[in-house]
Amino acid sequence: MSDKNSSASRRGFLGKMAVGGTALLGATGSVTASNGKASTPSDDITFEEGLTYATREAGENRTAGELELDLYYHPNSKEPTPLVVYIHGGGWITGSRKSTPDLMEYFASRGYAMATIDHRYSFVPDDIDPFFPPNDINPKGKFPDHIIDVKAAIRWLRAHASEYNIDVDNIATWGSSSGAHLSALAAAVDDVEEVEGDVYDINPTVATEQSGAVQAAIPWYPPTDLLLMDEQDSNDSGAQGFIPHNARNSPESMLIGEKITEAPEKVARANPITYVEDGSAPMLLMHGRQDRLVPYEQSEILYEALRDACVEASFHELDPLGHGFGFDELTQKPVIDQTVYTTKGCKSNNGRGSPPKDRTSNGPPARPKVVEQFLDKNLGK
Repeated sequence: MSDKNSSASRRGFLGKMAVGGTALLGATGSVTASNGKASTPSDDITFEEGLTYATREAGENRTAGELELDLYYHPNSKEPTPLVVYIHGGGWITGSRKSTPDLMEYFASRGYAMATIDHRYSFVPDDIDPFFPPNDINPKGKFPDHIIDVKAAIRWLRAHASEYNIDVDNIATWGSSSGAHLSALAAAVDDVEEVEGDVYDINPTVATEQSGAVQAAIPWYPPTDLLLMDEQDSNDSGAQGFIPHNARNSPESMLIGEKITEAPEKVARANPITYVEDGSAPMLLMHGRQDRLVPYEQSEILYEALRDACVEASFHELDPLGHGFGFDELTQKPVIDQTVYTTKGCKSNNGRGSPPKDRTSNGPPARPKVVEQFLDKNLGK
């Protein structure tokens, strides 16, 4: 396919897939409530916008700039409140912290502090025509810069917990698409230096006295093992993949900074599945079987790794949904067809798990209440 035809196909696909106000690349619905009216902070909830948590310097394949976050918090709560950090989608190359569900409704109004963060986009060389148009709002870099920023935001929020009445012992990440990849990765490694391996040199600079660990994660349609994505694209659901993930201009190659098939060691350090072990943070996974951008098997294999490591996990396999769904789709009636896989009865012994069989059911439905119950259970509420 010529570059001209490829660009035309991308534009046509983007237009067809932008359904119901939900951004294609992983924003989980609009920033307004499901009734179409924007939610606003109450007397008990304060909203702070544009808090700078890091300033990045320019370097090789990196640009300079500030990184910001927005925060809903409960200044008058008698006890510090658990925190959920939302990470936007956008193929690691576009999107912004404003591309979120209605964080006032989900779940600030239910007793959680809710943050949404920016992170560095993937740097795009001049000779590469990326599969998706890049955004220039934030500074740019290459992996592991994206997860370095996520962990920096978590540590910054811990360092300022007394200002925002945050419970430092109960923090979760939540993300969609590329943001779900970073959400899962942030949960799979406690501190960002664990990503180094033999290929990276990581030196955190933000609130380094704080831990970057989180206690739970909610990844929605996450990439989890990048070199398997092309192989999985032609899956038994019939959802033929649209992105050539192994190509030099794919979002995954832009993330790593080179063609992923030529950098397997770097790719392994970027895969959340690499780090799953007994003691990893619990995860609530949701993925549509009709996803044409991130194969649903990416969540399936992460769930299986969590199960085999005796980590608490649930996986909602949503039969009719594609990429980019949000609570608008999850709350529709009748309830969408789905299969729910849940780890139960796993007994761990010094890191040697006894993997259980899945408990499989057709419910409960993947709705806000399921997410809230997961948070309540794992963040000490």
